[in-house]
Amino acid sequence: LGERHPDTLTSMNNLAGLYENQGSYGEAEQLYKDCLDMRRAVLGKRHPDTLTTMSNLAGLYKYQGRYDEAEPLDKDCHDMLRTVLGE
Repeated sequence: LGERHPDTLTSMNNLAGLYENQGSYGEAEQLYKDCLDMRRAVLGKRHPDTLTTMSNLAGLYKYQGRYDEAEPLDKDCHDMLRTVLGE
């Protein structure tokens, strides 16, 4: 399928979640960031799958107490979801 195929990106996002659940936060963060960059390029920044990865990365930051990094991601994600899905 290739590394930029949407199904591959879903697997990448899921693997990042597994790393997060195992406490491997550095690996999870890097995978979420890579996946987010690729999903933005392949699917667009407002695609629901892109926003899912953005939300997951924000959640990782919040879990680690990195609220200053989580807040802009959460706000952008919320604003784009409202645009895409409506109020």
